[in-house]
Amino acid sequence: MPKLRYQPPDRLPGATDFSKDDTLRGSLNAVRLVKSQRWAWDGLRDACAGLESGYARKREPGHWELVAIAFVASRHVDIQPWWDESSEELWRECGFTTKPPYLRVWRRLRELESVCDEFLSAAAIVIQRCRMHDARVMAHVHFDFTEDETHAALVHDCHPGDACKRKATSTRSGRWRSRSGYALRPPRIATADARKEREEWNEQDPTESEQHARERAPEKDEPAQRGRRVRVGGCWYRTRDEEAGVRAYTSNGRVKRFWHGYYSGKAVDHYTGGAIPTVDAANRQEYDIFPAFFDRVCDMAGTAPQTAIGDRGLSVESCFKHVTTNGTAPVFPRRGTGGHRRQDKPTHDRHGVMRCKHCGGVMYQVRFSPNNGKPRLWFRCVLQPTPDCGTEQTISCSTDWRSLIPLARTNSLYHELKESHQTYEAVHDYWRDRYRVAADTLANRPKVVSLDWHRLRANVACLVDWMRIAAKAGWFGSTRAAQRHSGKRVFKKRGHSAAMSLAKTRARQGLYTPYGPQAKKLGHENETPPSRRARGAPRGS
Repeated sequence: MPKLRYQPPDRLPGATDFSKDDTLRGSLNAVRLVKSQRWAWDGLRDACAGLESGYARKREPGHWELVAIAFVASRHVDIQPWWDESSEELWRECGFTTKPPYLRVWRRLRELESVCDEFLSAAAIVIQRCRMHDARVMAHVHFDFTEDETHAALVHDCHPGDACKRKATSTRSGRWRSRSGYALRPPRIATADARKEREEWNEQDPTESEQHARERAPEKDEPAQRGRRVRVGGCWYRTRDEEAGVRAYTSNGRVKRFWHGYYSGKAVDHYTGGAIPTVDAANRQEYDIFPAFFDRVCDMAGTAPQTAIGDRGLSVESCFKHVTTNGTAPVFPRRGTGGHRRQDKPTHDRHGVMRCKHCGGVMYQVRFSPNNGKPRLWFRCVLQPTPDCGTEQTISCSTDWRSLIPLARTNSLYHELKESHQTYEAVHDYWRDRYRVAADTLANRPKVVSLDWHRLRANVACLVDWMRIAAKAGWFGSTRAAQRHSGKRVFKKRGHSAAMSLAKTRARQGLYTPYGPQAKKLGHENETPPSRRARGAPRGS
């Protein structure tokens, strides 16, 4: 069985720096770029052309998928301001003889929501083309999520007979009274505050994090005539966005603030900085969204990435299991353990290092195999005090999904990728600036209330982003004539330092010393695993 070899985690400098390239920036150039690569555009064009109904009058010539690309690349949030400023040249480039009226443009762009995944299919063709030129593309992928606001608002909606804690709406005097035409709207919490709280939950034990999420969730949820109704803090509230998640922030049983919207996730390529998006309702946890998102990334790249890097929000057993089963090494930092110490076990220690079955000594990892959905690791004993210790020993990853991972935590490459993850969280800000994806303020929040509208914008941005990356890197030509780009390993020294620091910690904690019954038979004092010894206890206790 060959040893698994990892691509070096290089970065391609300037791969997403499009502002300095006059041939790539702007809506018109984005349209021309897509049209120039017919092999990537044909499938998307045919899928969008199929939206034309057979019973209505035949539509005028023009490609609405190119209009969507021009709209997203323009940095405009809403359709009407963009339509006002769009030029006749742009519409001719999209295949139209003249600029259509605004209402028709609005309707046709909204129709594209039903085929929004076709833009991802076109982007997948481009990504796989990039991988043909350079295998470092999508070899290491960073997964991260951020909040994405909806323009809908919660409105007080208690009906007669409901046990309402707010019997009426607010007046200038500060008292409450019923009056037709008034609507109580609890203030919206800032997205930055909601993100900070979510990141704090990710630091905690998964059971504690789930408890906090349940406390923030609505008490009841039911469909309404236009939208849906949720019960929070003893009152009913109505929202016209049926798909957005709701988090309530109450005080003394009354709703003070709320957060309303979606999760915008991105799988960011470590080499180029290109991203694959997903948008889901925010009432789902990140680790529930991740498995399907990871499978989408594998399908679009044509293969599973070598490593998947994420923050503590993904550090749960189900995510480790899903990634490892697919042959990918998870690089997820450990979450809190509810005040408990991580346990060293007879088979392996707290860092996923297997202990020798014959001497209880430390081992080093030699290879990994997905093994048809039953992944296993192979180790060799470092000390080899007995003849039996010289043979390879194996252990199933299912013994401890969170500890036994393909890329050992003692490897400097693991720490290099872990240290680099925070840098790639900036892609959320880049996409807000370039494509207005993942709204966090009123200024970049689209007025259209629809989950599919947010998905359409993110998917179009994905296609435009990868087309620009491929054009800038020269990957649209022949693979035989392609020039291999030299990358930079920015975090190599930091990864090496972190690995050395972990090695010193393991030595201080006694993890390099054999332990267990076999170690006792060979004359070692430490039979009890280090994590189970009393603090300050003498050796051998």
